[in-house]
Amino acid sequence: MRRSVRYALFLVAGFPALLGAQGFGLYELGTCGMGRAGTGVATPCPDGSAIFFDPAGLAGLQGWHVSVGGSFIKVHGGFTGDATGAKTDLENPWVVVPHAYVAYGATPKLGVGVGLFVPYGLETNWPLSFDGRFTGYKNIIRSLYIQPTAAYQVTPRLSVGAGLDIVHGRVELNQRLDLADQVLTLPGPTIIPFTAFGITPGTDFANAHLEASQTKVTGAHFGVIVKVNDRLSIGGRYLMHAKLDYTGTATFDSVPTGIIIPTTIVLPGGLPPIPAGAPLDAVLSQFGVYSTLLPDQAVATTITNPEQFVFGVSYKVRSDVTLLADYQLTRWGKRFQILPIVFSLPSPPSRLLYTQYNDASDFRLGAEWVKNAKLTLRGGYLYNTAAAPPQTVTPHRLPVH
Repeated sequence: MRRSVRYALFLVAGFPALLGAQGFGLYELGTCGMGRAGTGVATPCPDGSAIFFDPAGLAGLQGWHVSVGGSFIKVHGGFTGDATGAKTDLENPWVVVPHAYVAYGATPKLGVGVGLFVPYGLETNWPLSFDGRFTGYKNIIRSLYIQPTAAYQVTPRLSVGAGLDIVHGRVELNQRLDLADQVLTLPGPTIIPFTAFGITPGTDFANAHLEASQTKVTGAHFGVIVKVNDRLSIGGRYLMHAKLDYTGTATFDSVPTGIIIPTTIVLPGGLPPIPAGAPLDAVLSQFGVYSTLLPDQAVATTITNPEQFVFGVSYKVRSDVTLLADYQLTRWGKRFQILPIVFSLPSPPSRLLYTQYNDASDFRLGAEWVKNAKLTLRGGYLYNTAAAPPQTVTPHRLPVH
C-alpha cells in the first residue's frame, strides 16, 4: 500500500523569519564606538576597534592595544492575530554580540592588528503556541568575521588601511509543519486534502530543524582618513559583501497530534478504509509519512551579507571636545532580493523566496568630551531607514539592529 499512496508535503521555508526591517546588521562592536552612537570613521577610537570602525585608524597607534568585550541585546516584541485577537510575545533570550581586537603600533607610521566581530546576526524565539510557528519559531543567523588588518600613515595628513575578511556563517531554522496544508494523492489520480478528514488548520504533525554553515575567505575591508587641518578630519570605509553558500542538514521529527479518526474514511482505488477510532498518528506512520516523505537530508542556501559604505567627519570644537557625524549606506537592495532553499531530495520541495530588500541608510551623530586621562564622556544619536519593504515585514521578522 505504501507504493500506491503519495503525500504532497509543503515545507514553508522560514529563513526570512530571521530577517528584520533593518536587515540583520549589527553595529554594537566596540565600547568606545557605542558611546558615540557608532560614529568615528573620521576619528576612530584610539584602540583596536578601529579595525572595524575604520582600518586606517591603526596607523599612528603606539604599543599594544587589546580590547575584548560584548554587547548584550534583547529584542522585545509581540504579535496580535487578526482573526483571534490573541497576542503572543517574543521569548528572546539575551544575546551576546562579541568583539575582540588586538592591535600593535609596529612603527610610528605602521599599525597592524586582528579583529573578531559580528557585523551581521539575528535571533528570534517564539513560543510553540504562536500562530506563526509554521513559518518559524526559533531562528538564528550569525556571521563571525576575523579580520587581519594593516594601516599606514602615508603623510601626516593621510592614513590608509585594509584588512582581509575570513567569515564563518551559521543559520538555524526551527518550524512546525501544519497537517491541514497537506494533501493525499491516491491512484486515479485522486487528491484529497487532509482537511477533508476533519483536520483543522493549525494541526502540528512534524517539526523541521534546518542547520547550515560555511567558513571562507571572502572580501576585504578598506579605510582612509584625511586630516584636513588640526581640527577637521574626514574619513571613509568600505566593507565588501560576503557571499556565503551555506550547506548543512534538515531533520524532521514527528509531533503527536493526539487526534482520533471520528468516522470511517473510505479511500478510492480499492484501498482499505481508515476505520473510525484509529489514531491519526498511527495512520500517518502506516502510510510512511515520516519514514519516506520526511527523510533527513542535506539542505543548502545562499545568503550574501551586503557591502557597507561609510563616510564621516569629525571636528574639534576645542582641544577637549570633538563632534562627529557619519553616514552609512548598506546595499541590501543589491544583495538580498531572493533567497533559495534547496533540499537534496524531492520532498519537501525546494523553494525560491523573493525578499526584495531595499538599501538602508544610517545617520549618526556623536560627541566626546575628554576631561582628563581617567574621565571621558561620550554621547550620540542615530537614525536608520528600513531595509525590508512593508509587504515583507511580518511578526516573524523583527530587527536586532
